Amino acid sequence: MTFRPRHEIDNLYFVTGAIVQWTPIFTASDYRSIIFESLNWHCANQRMKLFAYVVMSDHLHWISYPLPPYTINDNIWSFASYTAHEVIKVTKKLNDQVLLHKFSKSARLNKSHKIWRNFQAKNIYSQGFLLQKMEYIHNNPLGKFHLDSRTDFPYSSARYYDEGKCTFIQIEDIFDFLDRL
Repeated sequence: MTFRPRHEIDNLYFVTGAIVQWTPIFTASDYRSIIFESLNWHCANQRMKLFAYVVMSDHLHWISYPLPPYTINDNIWSFASYTAHEVIKVTKKLNDQVLLHKFSKSARLNKSHKIWRNFQAKNIYSQGFLLQKMEYIHNNPLGKFHLDSRTDFPYSSARYYDEGKCTFIQIEDIFDFLDRL
């Protein structure tokens, strides 16, 4: 993690994670499903509330609220650790030697592989900043994939907010959450 946010109770966080060397592994459903599984697990196990997300080919963003006793750093650490181990399992199962070499080449001295380039989490202190980050998340695929609408990209919460449709990950409505504060 390159930036450790200051954990504050009742704070939302904008989180970004990128794969080493910006490797586009999430184009494959085997890898993308690991992300969905982990985020769903964190929500189902009362570690956080998830409000928005996008899973791009080589990085991801989400907005969440850590649930006590967990902090944003706890959630990022467990997410990164679990997903890294699962990505290595899948890569070995697929016998993708090129990808395994890339992950091992990026590893630190005491580790065999490194999957994540970095994680950053930013405290969200205002509704304006929150709305800016929500728009950023939902519009992120537009330029890269030349879509007509941000709801055409299936690996995002844009469909929920724009059309009221379910997404791959169970999210909570940010506006309902803000009304309860």
